[in-house]
This record gives sequence, structure tokens and C-alpha cells, in this order.
Amino acid sequence: MNRFFDFSPAQLRFLAVLSAAALVMGGYLFIRSYAYPTEDSPSLKVFIGEDEQVFTGIFVLDPNTSPADSLELLPGIGPVLADRIVEYRQRKRFEREVDITEVKGIGPKLYEQLRPYLRIRRR
Repeated sequence: MNRFFDFSPAQLRFLAVLSAAALVMGGYLFIRSYAYPTEDSPSLKVFIGEDEQVFTGIFVLDPNTSPADSLELLPGIGPVLADRIVEYRQRKRFEREVDITEVKGIGPKLYEQLRPYLRIRRR
């Protein structure tokens, strides 16, 4: 073989590790790019009760009616925040998605992560 391609075993291991890392990182970035819905995401028809509604996203929840264990599925929401959301809605109904920031522990950053998954059902 040509001297240019004459690699030592250590160099071959390094190339294998480097190639594997590039494949894993590429796969991660590819999956991450499709993980969060965007404004261009196709609408998914979801039947809730008797009315037909169109939502965008992987799944959506209404914080006024969702049980605490369902709220825990949202990114950044654990059992404590889910219980706070349930306590808040018992006192006052969420009228808009942004109203969830009135719950202690949910600020603007967390709201931006939650926004694609929240839909308030109008009465």
C-alpha cells in the first residue's frame, strides 16, 4: 500500500473514535432539529371530546384541565411545578398560554420551552 495511507494501530483507533463521535453528534443534531415543532410544522388533527380541533406539535395540553401527571410530561415540569399549576387553576383559570408564568417557578425561559405544548381551550 502507499506510504500515505500507512497508519499505525493507534492512529486507526483515533480515526475510529473520531468517526464514531462525528456520527453520534450528527445523529443528535439531526434528531434535535426535528424534536420541537415550528411555525411550519404540519397540523395534526386531534379529537378531544366531541369537537374536532387542530393542534400543532407532538402533543398539547390544556393546563386548565390536564391532570398533574400529564403536566409532568412537559419539559422542565416536575411534580412540584405540576402541583403548583393544579393549585393555581383551582383559584383562577388560565385565559391565555402566557398566564402560566404567574405560577411560582415558571419564568420566561421555561415558558418558551413549554409554549409549543400548551393550548388553552376556549369555553
